[in-house]
Amino acid sequence: MSAEPFAAVEDIEGAWKTLSAKEKTRAEYWLNAASRKIRRRWKDIDARIAAELLDKGDVADVVVALVLDVLPSLENAGLRSMSVQAGSMGRSFTLEDRSNQDRLHLEDWMVEILNGSVISGATPQIAAPRPYDFNRVFPDMREVYDS
Repeated sequence: MSAEPFAAVEDIEGAWKTLSAKEKTRAEYWLNAASRKIRRRWKDIDARIAAELLDKGDVADVVVALVLDVLPSLENAGLRSMSVQAGSMGRSFTLEDRSNQDRLHLEDWMVEILNGSVISGATPQIAAPRPYDFNRVFPDMREVYDS
C-alpha cells in the first residue's frame, strides 16, 4: 500500500491553472513521485506531521513547487529553441537547457522546511509559471497563426 501524496491536483490548480485531463494524470504521477522522493530522504516525515512537529501545509507547498517546476517543461521536453518567421519579421528564443538536472530538484528553502529548521512559519517562494501555449508565443504575429 502506497502512502498518499503530500499535495493534491487541486493544490497544483490553485497555484497555477485549471488542468486538462491529460495534465491531471501527469500531475498525479509527479505529486506521487515528489512525495516518494521526500519520504525516501526524510523517513520520519509522516510521524513528524502526525506529531505536529512539521506543518502538513508547508510540506504540500514544497511538493507543489517541485511539481510546478516539472509540469510545464514536459510539453517541451527536448525543445532547445524556437523561431517564427512571417515575411520580413521574425522572432526567436532559446530555452534553458535542463537535460542534465534532476527534475525534482530540492532547493535550499525546501530542505530547511523538510528538516524542520525553519522556526517561524515557512514562507515558500514559488514562482508559478504562466500558462501559455508555445503556438501562441508571439500573439502580435497573427498572420502566422491564422493561416
